[in-house]
Amino acid sequence: MAGWLIDPSPSLESRGHRLRRAALLAAAAIAPDLDLLIGGHRGPSHGIGAAVFLGALVWMVRARGAEARREGAGRFAFASGVAYASHTLLDWLGSDNSPPIGVMALWPLSREYYESTLHVFMSISRRYWLPDFWTHNLRAVARELAILGPAAALVWFARRRRPGTRGATRREQ
Repeated sequence: MAGWLIDPSPSLESRGHRLRRAALLAAAAIAPDLDLLIGGHRGPSHGIGAAVFLGALVWMVRARGAEARREGAGRFAFASGVAYASHTLLDWLGSDNSPPIGVMALWPLSREYYESTLHVFMSISRRYWLPDFWTHNLRAVARELAILGPAAALVWFARRRRPGTRGATRREQ
């Protein structure tokens, strides 16, 4: 497991700190969709350059903190960049029905849009005026939960059961 990438010593963190870190990583994973606020989607904000930029920004902010925080700055910055990039990967695996088709995954190295032929995830409609808007989007969300939910549950369960980790029960520590 690659848990060591984001896991500092269990003794250094409280449960609240772990929850805040998990919330920040979730926010990093959602952040590429902020481009919807400016009318574009799946453009440069979905590129590898944006993920690297976020990781560097997180590293700079974390490295300025106290010595205890600085210890995990690189790991947390890396985890933030990977969380951000995971959004691009999942969007690439999705079906897209609004031009330009695909994601600008290699920005700034390329301005091309890439789309997987796998189409693991359904498209999400933003056309709320159509009669099947809600049913289509609810089916798409249900499918995403069915695919990603078991993987998330396995990771959570494995972290709870592994002795010597922050997710372990007090008796195991």
